[in-house]
Amino acid sequence: MHIQADGDEKITVTLSPHDMTELDITYDEMDYSNVETRRVIWTVLDEAKRVLGKPINTDGRLLVQVSPADDGGCLMLFTQIPLLENNSKKRLVMKKEAEPILWQSFDCNAFLDALNVLKSRTQFTRSTEGYLYKNKYYIIIHPKPSFADKINLSLCEYGEAQEGNKGIISRLYEYGKPLFSE
Repeated sequence: MHIQADGDEKITVTLSPHDMTELDITYDEMDYSNVETRRVIWTVLDEAKRVLGKPINTDGRLLVQVSPADDGGCLMLFTQIPLLENNSKKRLVMKKEAEPILWQSFDCNAFLDALNVLKSRTQFTRSTEGYLYKNKYYIIIHPKPSFADKINLSLCEYGEAQEGNKGIISRLYEYGKPLFSE
């Protein structure tokens, strides 16, 4: 577990796959409605307090952002948000970033049709990128949280989602020919 203070209001915690195993949680299981997630958050905050040698102020709102790491761990960013004068309640907020979807189109026409569908559904995505790699067309879709299923359903007639996509995405970034980025 790597803990770093980014000023007085932010703490960045990098959890390795080993840390995730020790905490008995996976990125997919992280949801603030899950009691195990809350246990992990408070365990990580206690460790941050010990490592940084200073108390963690949770008197205001605490925004918790969680992103998956390519190695199977995750990155947690804690941001303290001060209370407004008229709001005295303490709330913990967790925002989970959705994992990218890797879509392989059947052919060039299906690729273009899939792009048209995505352009008509921009409310579902944060960004999209297109690549050509080994004569195959790929779209990397960064969905907004909770829209991944809707995206997959919208594109199912134009290709297929690729499993184990982190390695393929890395190869596309390194060796693929970029076609577009939105």
